Amino acid sequence: MSENGKNTPQGASGNAKFDKKLLENPFVGSLVVPVAIVLVGALIIFGVTKMLSDDHSYKDLVREMKSKTFGNKWVAALELSKIIASGNIPQEDIPWLIENLTDTYNNTIDHRTRDFVIVAVGALRNERGLKLLSQALNDKDKNVRFHAVVALGNMPKSIVFDWTPVINLLESEDYGMVQAATLVLATHKVAAAQEKIIKLLNSELGYGVRYAAATALIQFQYDGAVPTINEILLLEQTSLNGKLTVDEIRGLKFNVLNAAQESKWHGLSASIEKMLSKEKDIKVVARGKEVLNLLKK
Repeated sequence: MSENGKNTPQGASGNAKFDKKLLENPFVGSLVVPVAIVLVGALIIFGVTKMLSDDHSYKDLVREMKSKTFGNKWVAALELSKIIASGNIPQEDIPWLIENLTDTYNNTIDHRTRDFVIVAVGALRNERGLKLLSQALNDKDKNVRFHAVVALGNMPKSIVFDWTPVINLLESEDYGMVQAATLVLATHKVAAAQEKIIKLLNSELGYGVRYAAATALIQFQYDGAVPTINEILLLEQTSLNGKLTVDEIRGLKFNVLNAAQESKWHGLSASIEKMLSKEKDIKVVARGKEVLNLLKK
């Protein structure tokens, strides 16, 4: 609940549940599948009440976001992000849509509206949105900044972008932001970030940051990450004093396995074989065997 008693979307970077959605979702290879659309689903799941009817088109929602009289612009932005995530926007309308999203972002003081605008831009996965995402990295609201980072992970890997502000976020004290920045930089294989990600293997921000760093470094085939990767692959429910559920442990292992497949790092074959000799989760075993076979080809 917000201070005025209305239901509002929960903050992402300050909320551990959002961080788990980013790092530990068992159905998401955090270095393979774009994460912004996952967060669209997470925002909806976490209790934002639907306040618009299903027959609103994306153009209707844009008009409501820009209206001077419509009072719940953030709801219109949320609904628009859901339509975009479903893939129902014609390609020829994307330039028009990004132009209007940018205009809405620049002319609203409501952080919730700006937040969902950035989620929507990320879901579009279009390079025309990069200028707005770059701007949002400096937004005064930390949730907007967080979703700007996540949205960058949703962009095509071929983009040309100044990653310096995102690299600098690796030194943040906000562990959710650090996780997001780490995984996004690895998704785009930003070589300039590698040394700072390596330092995160010994981070005092917690296991989530260390595990994100190790998973990210698979993209760089960094041998120094192998001990932490092994730690992830050998996790049991009693690990970390029982802080992780079965699904969360499975998600962490899937992230490693997906990244290993994506990077084609043959050096992880021994680690996966060791995991398979001890693993009890049949879903992890099946995925592990699949990746191992691919690496051995």
